[in-house]
Amino acid sequence: MKKNNYNLFMETNKAYSSCKTFSLLSSFIVWISLGILMLFPLFGFGLAFFAMCFLCIGFKKNILDCLQNKPTKIEYVFNYYKNCLSAFCLKVSSIIITLLWSLLLIVPGIIVGLNYSFISYIFSENTDIGTMECLNKSRDMVYGYRSEIFLIYLIEFLFICLVALFFSSLVIMLNYLVVLPIWANILIVFALTAFVFLVFVFPYFEMMLANIYIKAKKEQIKNTKKLNKTISKQ
Repeated sequence: MKKNNYNLFMETNKAYSSCKTFSLLSSFIVWISLGILMLFPLFGFGLAFFAMCFLCIGFKKNILDCLQNKPTKIEYVFNYYKNCLSAFCLKVSSIIITLLWSLLLIVPGIIVGLNYSFISYIFSENTDIGTMECLNKSRDMVYGYRSEIFLIYLIEFLFICLVALFFSSLVIMLNYLVVLPIWANILIVFALTAFVFLVFVFPYFEMMLANIYIKAKKEQIKNTKKLNKTISKQ
């Protein structure tokens, strides 16, 4: 497992070096778009969440295409607006199911959440797939890769904590020069941490997750071919 994690890290570094500018710009456009929608009065957060459901799918499809050396463009992040309702239902369904399992026990909730890590990738490659079929397919593909996916999320969380701690230290030092109210300190730390995460950290770890998805898809195709050969022989 350690060797697999190391290989994943090295593969992501190699891919990130070639797709870095593209992935950063794609991520920046997505989050700027969501930020603009949040400015709308009353329904801003609702609109942003609704748009996020299909914008993130477009972003992840861009990552997949970039990793597989397929032609892609920055504006492709908006390609799934026609499937916005399906994307919204898929995202809400995964959140509700995960929350329901989490109410029973935390560990099963985490496992269920991990099971749905591939739903956006699956949907991006097959928009005609049903919500439950997509959820079930993601669960089947994630099986055997849960520990690697969990490690990605854990490292991502710890990295963000370190970034927040770094900016908190800078704000504390700033207060020796200019005394700011508590709410201003919190806002500055949150804004800087969110910017670093959404524009820089998120694309990198998303690329790691996409690498695992590509591996899982290849393995599933291979197993399906073996099964078909076995059935044909019988």
